[in-house]
Amino acid sequence: METLNICIGTYRLAKGNGIDISVYQFARELAKRHNVTIAVMHSDMDLHEIDVLKYRIGFGDGILGAAKDLDKHHFDLISTHYSPFDLIASRTRIPHYLHDPGVPPFKKLRWIREKRFWLIVNTTRLLSAGKAQCVLPISDYLGREFKRKYCYGGRMKVLPYGIQFPVQEPSGEAAYKKYVLYVGRHTRYKGVHTLFEIFREVKKEVGDVHLVTIGTQEAGYKERLEALASEIGDVHMLGYVPEVWSYYKHASVYATCSEWEGQDRPVIEAQYMGKPVVAFNNCSHPEVVFHGMLANDRKEFKDALIKYLKEDNTDMSARKKVEEKFSIEGMAYKFIDIVKGATDGP
Repeated sequence: METLNICIGTYRLAKGNGIDISVYQFARELAKRHNVTIAVMHSDMDLHEIDVLKYRIGFGDGILGAAKDLDKHHFDLISTHYSPFDLIASRTRIPHYLHDPGVPPFKKLRWIREKRFWLIVNTTRLLSAGKAQCVLPISDYLGREFKRKYCYGGRMKVLPYGIQFPVQEPSGEAAYKKYVLYVGRHTRYKGVHTLFEIFREVKKEVGDVHLVTIGTQEAGYKERLEALASEIGDVHMLGYVPEVWSYYKHASVYATCSEWEGQDRPVIEAQYMGKPVVAFNNCSHPEVVFHGMLANDRKEFKDALIKYLKEDNTDMSARKKVEEKFSIEGMAYKFIDIVKGATDGP
């Protein structure tokens, strides 16, 4: 196989962010067989294994300057995941593969800064898509949305983000005998407050049960959640946790009330550990929930949680399906296959 010089471009690489972790693991997997450089604006990850280009970029001359600099490195291709690198790549002479992790609907966003950021992402995708060799949404759901929002009719291949699954089974003792687990950012459209409210009703019927949440907490929203958790009781907000696999292993059920997800990495991780998942029947969830329940309303959601808490529903047969569809090795292989033109059609 020919060794390629690949640039991976993304806005940031932040610990605890599912998409950023996916991009970094993708870069590491490609680097086993190719020369990989990450182009990024911000990072708090340890990237010593891979060459890194760090940029401070505004619009206008900053975009063009970064594009000229990337051209000097003579990359064979650039794989972009977030603004501003979508736009930067479109201004280079480098073949561009545009991954689409999605953009939350504006009606789901509350803060002006959030809306401004995602407006920039939307705009750069619109300006960049036409010049890309191929657009790579991470789910069928996002592929449909991309075509609709950007009136896109070019080449597209769905390429889900892969996951680096643990080499060994996670160790450690369970913190609680019976608990519901949520992993992810604590922001409004993720519906963490809704999960708390449903958990309140579940406790009345199940009794000795806990809710454990892991992930960074949005300022302003965090205080609302803390007050609600104190009122309900047995809710444990752990914040960022570097190693989450043992929490999946000991959970009774994984639950998310998110209103929007492009793929939902924690749902996949939970099923890898054999845990049933309860999620609402929306966005990309029908594509990633193999073991569990897709609820159409709060009652169905609550009833499913109670069912999975009353008896052990761990099913390790789900692991094989998860590995087949979402391994990081599979993602890297399919990506190179797409680049080399082995997959036919737009």
